[in-house]
Amino acid sequence: MMSDKIQAAIEWMHTQEASATERLERWCNQNSWSMDVAKLQAMADTLCDDFRSFGVVFDPVPLGPMKLLDDSGQWYAPATGPALLWHHRPDAKTRVLLMIHYDTVYPSDREATRCVHQAERLVGPGTADAKGGIAVIALAIEAGLRFGLFPDLGVSILLNPDEEIGSTASEPLMRQLAPQFDAALVFEPTLPDGSLVAARKGSGGFAMVVRGRSAHAGRNPEQGRNAIVHLAKLVAKLSELNNPNEGVLLNVGKIAGGGPLNRVPHAASVHFNVRVTDPIAMQNVETKLQSLRQQFDGDGYQVELNGMLHSPPKCSNQALVAIQAQVVAAAQSVGRSIRWQDTGGACDGCKLAAMNLSNIDTMGVTGDNLHSSEEYCLPATLVPAAATVLAFLANTHPE
Repeated sequence: MMSDKIQAAIEWMHTQEASATERLERWCNQNSWSMDVAKLQAMADTLCDDFRSFGVVFDPVPLGPMKLLDDSGQWYAPATGPALLWHHRPDAKTRVLLMIHYDTVYPSDREATRCVHQAERLVGPGTADAKGGIAVIALAIEAGLRFGLFPDLGVSILLNPDEEIGSTASEPLMRQLAPQFDAALVFEPTLPDGSLVAARKGSGGFAMVVRGRSAHAGRNPEQGRNAIVHLAKLVAKLSELNNPNEGVLLNVGKIAGGGPLNRVPHAASVHFNVRVTDPIAMQNVETKLQSLRQQFDGDGYQVELNGMLHSPPKCSNQALVAIQAQVVAAAQSVGRSIRWQDTGGACDGCKLAAMNLSNIDTMGVTGDNLHSSEEYCLPATLVPAAATVLAFLANTHPE
């Protein structure tokens, strides 16, 4: 049974749908590429200003450098923007974390890309992934504070700047915060048909770097060690590790190397993505990658393996089933039906689950065509998503 307060809050949210959509459009028209610190800082400032207008005062948290692979397959450590953190009743017995990222995949030179309305869709960068999720949080929390729906519950918001490239800078903060909470909601978009995600594959980015020996292609090629040829043989073996029946998806995505055509190339690299269904598959593929590296290392060649599974698999377990039931009950109480589907995509919900913080990670808007020029969300899903969050929070009582 829906309480009078929740009913009043939902009615109020319906009156705010147009202004919430306008705010989302403004956010999406502001570039926040994961690799542009200045743009990330500007986006963080905008979010701080907008949330402050209804009583949410974020604490900007500086983060350490990210850990990424460059084009040559080597680690480097670029800077990122701040995380934004807000606590409501941090001493409460029961606490829920609301989390999503504010970075997007669109480079800064696409600043001119603007949102457009196409029938029931809002098309633009980040409309679904994941500024639409921030819009759901804003609407739900403003309503919850306005109507006094969290009298005894601790609610916190965490917005991070680096999810699209692995959350390597914000993961230590997540690990610090996770034990303080009883549950989390992550605001990635739903699947295109409105389904929420249950289990997820783990995902990671890797590189194999081959170093041979340079030589003149005509004068003394026999003294060289052709890194490209050696890498080609390695990649053929690498692709054999792709085995969906054993819970492993491996995609070779990029090859680099070589130089002047009259020189035997001394270096080449391959970048690839690995996705796994469970920890056993993760351990098996890591063992096989190390074995492959050792197999091709020698006879004048050095082979280096870099990378990591930055998001562990999120598997169905008792804790996930329990929070799924809570979300279903909350949704039903506000007239929304929930369907579940597993997916191969990874997100910060995987990390939180590995930190023993049970979560549902598709509490945002409905949309599709993520990471493309045709990305869109359905603004009409803002209020139902926020209403589900309100009901979930209002029904989460101290134990």
